[in-house]
Amino acid sequence: MIVTRTGFVAALVAAALTSATALAADPIETRKATMKAIGGAFGGVLVKMVKGEKPYDAKEAEAALDTMIAKADSIDVDVLFAKGTATGGDTAAAPKIWEDLAGFKAAMSKMKDTLPAQAANVGKDAAGLKVAIAEIGKTCKSCHDTYRLEKN
Repeated sequence: MIVTRTGFVAALVAAALTSATALAADPIETRKATMKAIGGAFGGVLVKMVKGEKPYDAKEAEAALDTMIAKADSIDVDVLFAKGTATGGDTAAAPKIWEDLAGFKAAMSKMKDTLPAQAANVGKDAAGLKVAIAEIGKTCKSCHDTYRLEKN
């Protein structure tokens, strides 16, 4: 069977849309995947560079931050943390989110502001990356301390 390039691309797009639709239909899985991507870029790339486990690479650091920014910007609290999504799906979201939705939205907004504000530091050099990691880490930690359940 011969598959044309256009047919192949169309199949890939359809598969991606199906996956995206499936995730959008499950807010818990979508938010878990989103947070995992943010955490992976942060801990798996940026923190490893600061710790010296990976060599500093401005382009790779910037790409990791770009991933974090894009994923953070995709978070719609009203959709991903809608009523009825506080439990199930092995969620680590704390009940405090729904008890203090305004505070949670403010914390998410702070993350969305902090990430791009650190772009110059991330792409500057290893010392700049260390500054960025401290600021981003503070923002993430403050939200996790209040709005995320402890992992066992």
